[in-house]
Order: sequence, then structure tokens, then C-alpha cells
Amino acid sequence: MDEPSAATRLTLGEATLWLLPEKAVLWDRTLFVADVHLEKARFFQRQGFAVPVGSDAEDLERLRTLLEAHGCERLVVLGDFFHRPLRPGSRGQARLEAWLEALERTGVSVHLVGGNHDGAAPQKGTAGDLHWEREGWRLGPLTCRHEPLGTGEEPTLAGHLHPGYRLRAARKSSFYGPVFWRRGQELVLPAFGSLTGTLAVRPRPGDALFLVAEGAVHPLPGG
Repeated sequence: MDEPSAATRLTLGEATLWLLPEKAVLWDRTLFVADVHLEKARFFQRQGFAVPVGSDAEDLERLRTLLEAHGCERLVVLGDFFHRPLRPGSRGQARLEAWLEALERTGVSVHLVGGNHDGAAPQKGTAGDLHWEREGWRLGPLTCRHEPLGTGEEPTLAGHLHPGYRLRAARKSSFYGPVFWRRGQELVLPAFGSLTGTLAVRPRPGDALFLVAEGAVHPLPGG
């Protein structure tokens, strides 16, 4: 396939991946993201915090745009698609079902590796055409997880950690942003959702970090 604009190429085992500046990974007409956290705004609003609405619709639209732009046939969410389980009959469920139906009409299947926020897999049909997969689901040469193992023994994509990194320069200046974090044959994706924070990571010798900044993915020195 053609090289996506502003992406960085990475090889895990036999898989050639493209790290996208939209905090997603592209492989073989499949788009991988992690930690979308739908319904997080409403969760915080119910706790009394003044969080703006609209982030869920925006994140779903960003996903749809990415899938269309790269001609994808499959979306894999590496856990925490939801910040909390959707309530039957809620506005969030209706929005998701309409979005899933629209993707299905274009031939895109959606797979969720259940994360710690997602809850139990619903009964068939209660969340549209959403395929729930178990931790450690295999897709071609790749193992798909929510929580990373940190061992890097086989080509694995994971999320959960929301990795970020502070790049320090001269005169006490620095830049902090989300990163893709490679540890051996394991790649931890940055969080995709608009309302997700980051966790500052400490790479080990031999790890590689790829910083997302200014619409591009930048391999950091030392990886």
C-alpha cells in the first residue's frame, strides 16, 4: 500500500505498520485505536464537573473519516471504547448504533477487545454490529490486547496506559505529548479519545518512542 501522509513505518515481526498522527495504527486495511472512552463527558457531568458535550460525536466522526481516507475494511479498538457501559435506550447507545450501521453499509467491521472500562460483552444485538473479542485476540501476525504485557515476545498491539513523554531541550524548555511506545515486539498506542489524559512513561534501554506532534509522528532519538 502507499505510504500514508505524515506517518511513520514500523515493523513488528512480519507486520508492516504505519503509525498515524491521528494516534492510530494502520495495517492491511485495518485501523487500530485504543482508549476512545465514549460517554466520559457525561460521566463527569453527572459528577458535577463542567465538561463540554460533543466529544463522543467528534471522536466517532474522526474514526469514520480515518477509515474512509485509508480504505479500511476493519476497525479494531484495543479496549476502553467506552468509559462506562452504555445504558439500554440511552442517547449514547442510539448514536453508536447509527454509527455502526453506517459503517456496516460501507463494508467496515468493528471489533472491540474488551478493556477494564467496557464492562461485560452485551447480548447479541444490544450494541449494533460490534464484535466483542477476548484479550489476546489474534489477527493475522498480530496479537491484540488492552493491557500490555511488557514482555515484547511476540508482535502485539495494546493500549490502556495512555503513554506520553516529556522531551527536554536546552535552557529548561520542554515539550510534552502523546507517544507510541515500542517495547520489544509490543507496541502501546496513545489514547485516541478527546477527553483522555496521558501517563508519562519511562522507557527502558532498547525501547522506542514515537512522538505525536504538529500533525506528524516523530521517532525520538535513542530508540
